[in-house]
Amino acid sequence: MPEISTATFHIWSTYALALAAIVGFASEKIRIEITALLVLVALLVLFEFFPLLGPDGENLLDVGSLLAGFANPALVAVLALLILGNGLWRSGALDWALRRFLQLVGDRRLLAIGICFATVFVTSPFINNTPVVVIFIPILETIVRRFSMAPSTVMMPLSFIAILAGMTTLIGSSTNLLVSGTLGQLGRGALGFFDFVIPGLVLASVGLVYVVLVMPHFLHRRASPVQRFISGKHRRFITQFTVGEEPKLLNMPVQFGLLGISGARLILLQRGEHPFIPPYNDNLTISKGDILVVMATHEALAEAQTKFPHLMFSMSGEEDIPADEEEHGVLLSRNQMVAEVMIAPGSQLAGHSLEDIGFRARYGCLVLGIERRSRVIRRLIGSTLREGDILVVQGDRKALDHMRAHRGVVVLDGTARPLPVPRSAKLACAIFFGTIVVAAMGILPIAAAAVAGSTLMLTSRVLTLNQATNALDRRIFLMVGTSLALGAAMLKTGAAAYLAQGMIGLLGAAGPAVVLSALFLMVALMTNILSNNATAVLFTPISLELASGLQVDPMPFALAVLFGANCSFATPVGYQTNLLVMGPGYYRFKDFLRVGIPLVGLLWGAFSLFMPWYYGLL
Repeated sequence: MPEISTATFHIWSTYALALAAIVGFASEKIRIEITALLVLVALLVLFEFFPLLGPDGENLLDVGSLLAGFANPALVAVLALLILGNGLWRSGALDWALRRFLQLVGDRRLLAIGICFATVFVTSPFINNTPVVVIFIPILETIVRRFSMAPSTVMMPLSFIAILAGMTTLIGSSTNLLVSGTLGQLGRGALGFFDFVIPGLVLASVGLVYVVLVMPHFLHRRASPVQRFISGKHRRFITQFTVGEEPKLLNMPVQFGLLGISGARLILLQRGEHPFIPPYNDNLTISKGDILVVMATHEALAEAQTKFPHLMFSMSGEEDIPADEEEHGVLLSRNQMVAEVMIAPGSQLAGHSLEDIGFRARYGCLVLGIERRSRVIRRLIGSTLREGDILVVQGDRKALDHMRAHRGVVVLDGTARPLPVPRSAKLACAIFFGTIVVAAMGILPIAAAAVAGSTLMLTSRVLTLNQATNALDRRIFLMVGTSLALGAAMLKTGAAAYLAQGMIGLLGAAGPAVVLSALFLMVALMTNILSNNATAVLFTPISLELASGLQVDPMPFALAVLFGANCSFATPVGYQTNLLVMGPGYYRFKDFLRVGIPLVGLLWGAFSLFMPWYYGLL
């Protein structure tokens, strides 16, 4: 086995793999899980064939050292907290308060939104912010539709407030836990539950003022996917026909215009579980049993029934149909509803196509369109669903009610009907808050408390085993584990020290406060390109080397990484909650740039002024 002891080779090889990880995680041309595995394999092979030898001749980065990150207590705690949060969400533990809330606010729009945001700000430091955002998306949908507001004015603020509040405690964000865990892995003391609550509250308060008072004025109003389906010069309705023994239709080529009827358009043909959307294949013809999804005026619907008497309206249980053809069309459109449905985090539907799921047979609804990050997905067949996708679906009220009960999706139909309180809700609350108290008081380490709480969720049947495993995010597991391996390589090869010395050489003469400010800015920029978790793990060793080189307290430098990695405001890919609100808010990538960059700059300024003073670095 060849031995190469040149430090330069190991340093630059580590830099190359770190750069490959950053590019792969940011671009997502290859799935994040595959990128993580490729980088991990490269690390294992590199340091096996070209070992980094210590004073006693042992390999400092052997297989055990590189894979130790997958057993890191911080990573275990993050995964266990995902299960706990999923238990709260699935049990409906927070729903009992929502019924009372919707009754109390009445027609007071600002009060309703203010209570929502205040609740998110208070709960996010203690509950993983992803389930908090998922819970409040349909609530805010209800409010904005009741008051005819644009969803864009509240959805991005919802995500940003959850992120800001998560900066204040150890379990408020997975980022905080990972910085703490990396510090412990590197031989430094792990962070306590409230060790950074004061600087966290300062930054969160500054950001909150911007988010509530300034940001909504810079967000564009955009129509929802449903509005885009049913709006136009003349109000149109979406309905569906089932092709029966209609000789005028059978074997007729499918066209965008519905059979020459003015005011009607064929937007989808469903054949079994196979949807066909425009542009249609020239060889595609209409067959018996096909479902035609049509957008049409009342007059066009009446004409269709007159012209094709054997074309059956899909009434889904509607009885006593009036003989009047135009009234028939009105009832048809009322019974058939169009709604938006978001794929929730940890949903069993994510990673599968509509055909794999058997969506129509499973839910009794047709998928008319899919939006991903505010872009319409044209290929319904074979398109793999992702968390945060918005489906425009059509079905009757019973089918949508059935779908609403499925915790793998969030129906964004603005309904204000009372929410049921499952029997396990109180038990889920007790387990969750018991876990928080045990961890906050130091009775058990956070990882042990979180695993114990997750186990109680399973043994008490708040969650099934399948639901618990679905809550685990394999992307977080693989990406963070690989990033911890990279962090270990950067520390032991001297790559982190080399980079830190370069920064000190450039900025060291200006003092520790300037270096601290530059570190925060670098991490804040990287977290919006890469991800909050990977950035936190990669930059924590660098922060320790900077503090060591400057001979100052490492705490403010570790917190620069923690707070900077939480500044995931400028892009939707930096944080999961940003992706979740992108669909319901109908945002585009540039919307995050427009309002997120000023927020990152504002927090950078607040950090640069407060932290050096607070830690005596001036």
